[in-house]
Amino acid sequence: MHRLTADRTAFAFRPDAAPALRVQPGETIRFETSPAPAERLFAAGDRWLDILDVRAINAVTGPVCIEGVEPGDAVAIEIVAIEPADWGWNAFIPGFGLADGLVPRPMLRCVPIHDGRVWLTETLDVPLTPMIGCLGLAPASGETSTLGPAEPWGGNLDLVQIRSGATVLLPAQVPGGLASLGDLHAAMGVGEATSVAIECAGAATVRLDVRRGARLETPRIETPDRVWTAGIALHSHYDRARTQAVRQMERYLTEECGLEPATAFLLLSAAVDLEFGGPAGAIVLASIPTRFLPDAESASRQIGKSAS
Repeated sequence: MHRLTADRTAFAFRPDAAPALRVQPGETIRFETSPAPAERLFAAGDRWLDILDVRAINAVTGPVCIEGVEPGDAVAIEIVAIEPADWGWNAFIPGFGLADGLVPRPMLRCVPIHDGRVWLTETLDVPLTPMIGCLGLAPASGETSTLGPAEPWGGNLDLVQIRSGATVLLPAQVPGGLASLGDLHAAMGVGEATSVAIECAGAATVRLDVRRGARLETPRIETPDRVWTAGIALHSHYDRARTQAVRQMERYLTEECGLEPATAFLLLSAAVDLEFGGPAGAIVLASIPTRFLPDAESASRQIGKSAS
């Protein structure tokens, strides 16, 4: 297993970034993420808000070049394990997020993590449910911020589904993909309601592979139990993101699972869920339980019987 230390930190995904590591498809890497952005805020004491630069808060580690990956392929990021540090943090920043005004003054709080729990106060705790907030590939040109907006090749996705046991597929834009990740969360509700989770440093162990010629338009997430397709739009265009998420699921069901269009339509109607993703742009997920995806022929027969 390879190891990438947190000194290989960046705040953007760039096609001209020098690879921190080169690997063959199927190799495993432990990405260690940096606590430095949060530590800098705590070190400033009451002046933390004065020195805060949100553009330099979501640190990612990388990038990793996967040999042989080309545009048109998908990079498959299998999340093997996520190990949070023993503390996290949360902040209320005036003018930021949907809950603006709920807290009377700026707040920066250290949150202990131990015994499988995240301790919001001495008497209030929630389960430790670690996930990766920001992961992605390099764009074909320019740069993608680690804060937002999210792009089809990744970025600050903030999806609770990106946790141990999941495989995230991202469309490669440049040779080698150039994968980076960071912005670990110890706990977060779906959609990141305040635009801040229980943020933490730590390590994420992933296996990087390639799906040749996948030609994805947006991210896809796969687990043994469920598959998610994503719609991503700028600003608040959730109608566009919703349409894209459904179209990507339709394409998955017909082109990859082999269902006839009419059968795919029935399955979309009967079993596909839609939900919001993270706040860095308009992100909508369409998902389906894998138990409804047996071989295409038997699936078509079964759904056809139900419809008749």
